[in-house]
Amino acid sequence: MILLISALYFVTLMSIVMAQNNADSAAPNLTVLKQDSGTNLSKMNMSIYTAMTDLGLDAFGVGEAVRFTAPKPGWKLMQVRIAGWNGYNGTPNSIPQASNFLIEIRDKNLDLLYRMADMQNAYFTFSAPVLRGIDIPALPVTGDFYVIFYDRGTMVIEREVENGTGNSYFYDSLTGEMIPARFKDENNTSTEVNWVIRAVGE
Repeated sequence: MILLISALYFVTLMSIVMAQNNADSAAPNLTVLKQDSGTNLSKMNMSIYTAMTDLGLDAFGVGEAVRFTAPKPGWKLMQVRIAGWNGYNGTPNSIPQASNFLIEIRDKNLDLLYRMADMQNAYFTFSAPVLRGIDIPALPVTGDFYVIFYDRGTMVIEREVENGTGNSYFYDSLTGEMIPARFKDENNTSTEVNWVIRAVGE
């Protein structure tokens, strides 16, 4: 099955300043791997996205994936950072019903190395999108590996809508297929995006 992404237009979140929690400041001995442009988040041209927009209920099995390369053999992945938001606007009534997101780590052959699920409200209940660190048990990785985030329609993830690096994908867990994260606008112009997902380790 080939995943088809419907045409969308991009909305730049000029009014939202990306909140960054303490996880964004790595300890001196930790390395932060990025596959977006590396621009300061407050200046990055981004829009929010959920796979539910294009896929409906099929989004449950499709994740936003980023390919990274371990900086040295035996490098240990210790934390994943996701720029996301659950829609909270500062009022009690805006807190959504608690539901799970899913994170997977897969090697270059897409074999599963690690999987975890947790509640979106435990990490992303802020009044604006936040770059949130999610700790995982130290996981040795070598060469290329993938961090995959399944938003499952419970929240949104940030995507950088310019300066595509070619390292962001959709991962279809039913077919095992990696599909480049490209979107078409109303003029049928294709744009490559970067998911704002980072990998942290030592």
